Amino acid sequence: MNINSPANSPYAIPEASRSAVEGIREQLTRLDQNVAEVASSEGSDSFAPGSRERALVEQQEIVQAVRANARSLEVANKTLGTIIDIKV
Repeated sequence: MNINSPANSPYAIPEASRSAVEGIREQLTRLDQNVAEVASSEGSDSFAPGSRERALVEQQEIVQAVRANARSLEVANKTLGTIIDIKV
């Protein structure tokens, strides 16, 4: 086992947490944009770029992406807690 590998770096866990939080932020930005799009669109073509229906479908994708990032954050936090328990 290579202790100096990037996966075992002391910065790997904080980087995973940072990445998950950034992913959640990006998805929340997308959600805000889609909410504005849905609110402003009136009877446009289905699934055309900028349409209300397309925005609603994208919102489901956003929800799944936020859940995945939240799960990644949860795993990173549990891993960090395990590492701290081992070292203490």
